[in-house]
Amino acid sequence: MRRRWIGFGLLILVIAVLVTLRGTASNDSPDHSSSSDGGNGTSALRSFAQALGHQTALVEGDYSLPSSPALLFVFTPSDGFGYSLQQAQQLQNWISGGNVVVYAAESGDPDLDSQFGLHRNPAAVNASARAAAPVFGGVARLSGADTATSFTPGPAQVPLFRNPSGDVLAVRESVGSGVLIALTDPTVLCNGYLSLADNGRFAADLLAMTPSGGAVLFDEYHHGAVAGGASPSVAWLATPWGAALALTVLIIFGGLALRGRAFGPTIALDTITDRSSAEYAAAVGSLLHRTGARSVTLDTLFTSTRRALAERVGISTQTPPDRLNDALIQRAPEAGRELASIGATLARPISSEAEVLAVARRLHALAYPSSPARLAKGDNA
Repeated sequence: MRRRWIGFGLLILVIAVLVTLRGTASNDSPDHSSSSDGGNGTSALRSFAQALGHQTALVEGDYSLPSSPALLFVFTPSDGFGYSLQQAQQLQNWISGGNVVVYAAESGDPDLDSQFGLHRNPAAVNASARAAAPVFGGVARLSGADTATSFTPGPAQVPLFRNPSGDVLAVRESVGSGVLIALTDPTVLCNGYLSLADNGRFAADLLAMTPSGGAVLFDEYHHGAVAGGASPSVAWLATPWGAALALTVLIIFGGLALRGRAFGPTIALDTITDRSSAEYAAAVGSLLHRTGARSVTLDTLFTSTRRALAERVGISTQTPPDRLNDALIQRAPEAGRELASIGATLARPISSEAEVLAVARRLHALAYPSSPARLAKGDNA
């Protein structure tokens, strides 16, 4: 018994460790997802946009950009979900139509950098950013990561922020009728950094660049939110409690399977046999009795009796009821008169079970007479 309790305690400990580890990992978002509340997530930026009156949405499922004007935030694509050349060209064409893209990534996406002519220097530099020109009102400096890569700006790219050594940390480029803002340090827009230096004001200035009436979008497609991903019915398995619960079920199932113990005694299955006609008749009778369907019961018996009499005297059962009654009186006067008498009785309300039983007995005696004498007795009833 003691060993069982020790095993149970170890199971609880393993579950607690897994929940703790997965819970800590779920709060971390190295790709700066807008669905993460971690310090390096960007859920606060999305809430900030909503608080300023902007409509927000996610680019997920299939990579399709809206035809209406919008501002799109593209944060560090996740490993294995980078941009393709076709998607990079699609994004450039979309910006050219008058849209705005804020592209913030530490090391950048190769196809995206190539498409926009962004040249990054591989060496890390001081990431303390200061405004190179008064492009954003009231934004003097930004505070984020300790180090970042730097840009070598092209002729069409305007430096926005530099570090004290003059290295370019952010650029602005006009693409057709739209604008591209590229940063090497995305953390300045993350949850845990918006309150530092002028980061919050910078975020507000970026949101102010949203085209009139347009929405603020967040690219989650390149964070793994693609079509054909995990179904919502099994997505709970990716949560800390879901994974712990699934592991618990597996361990318990495995333990039961190894020990070979059943949950209870073996119960033999009942042999399935055909029901007799009497059982069906009894079941229908019981149902009619419990529901108090006196008129339905007697009408059914009356119709069956009339059909049985018609077959016995050689009258077609397809004959209309009024003509059938006349034919019965002509061919079997006593039976016909008895049937007519019962029909008159049924025309009146039946108020008791005794009356139902009496009428049913008369119909049975008429349909299945045991002898001519019995039939005569029924006829005189």
